[in-house]
Amino acid sequence: MQTNDKQNNSTQKDLIVEFFTKHPNRDIKHPEIVDWVSTTYKERTGKVFRDPDREIRKLAQSGFLVKIAKGIYKYDPEKASKRDLEDFTPAQKEKILTRDDYK
Repeated sequence: MQTNDKQNNSTQKDLIVEFFTKHPNRDIKHPEIVDWVSTTYKERTGKVFRDPDREIRKLAQSGFLVKIAKGIYKYDPEKASKRDLEDFTPAQKEKILTRDDYK
């Protein structure tokens, strides 16, 4: 019963991670990912998965997924990393704003 409780509390990000970890080192096209996570999320929670594209992009930007080409992603356990991005310093922000004419 605990498994069902855990599955019912799955976040959208957790589902995408689950999908990719079950299919390591395989180039996967976007529609396959979206179809699986949308269907599975609906089955587990009874809710509609909103904007899976955003979560997929976030995982690619964080280094968890490798973007192979437009709409094709891969999870490589050897390369997956978690990057902590830092904010720009005030000096860096000023330099960028000045360079871009404050636009």
